[in-house]
Amino acid sequence: MARHKCTAEITIPGGPEIAGSLEPDNIQTPPWLKVSCTSPGEVVVCRVEVEGCDSPRRILSLRNTLDDLLRSYRAAADSLEAADKHRDKTRHHTGRQYP
Repeated sequence: MARHKCTAEITIPGGPEIAGSLEPDNIQTPPWLKVSCTSPGEVVVCRVEVEGCDSPRRILSLRNTLDDLLRSYRAAADSLEAADKHRDKTRHHTGRQYP
């Protein structure tokens, strides 16, 4: 029986900091699951590939991996937004310029 490969790709707003925060999720994946996130400009492109998509469990793994990536993306985006607000607030109150 032939092994099928399923691929899903999502493009979301962001940059290298967010792409980098999503990449560690790829460290302990099974050999049949590949995840990559890159940042070509002001977006993040995440690609998930699953070998053996003739198995419903593998298709669920693809979907669950996408869900995990989107949850991680939301957490990273929220953290960066909060840090930016804090930096702006601190800059406003102290008059100091921070990077």
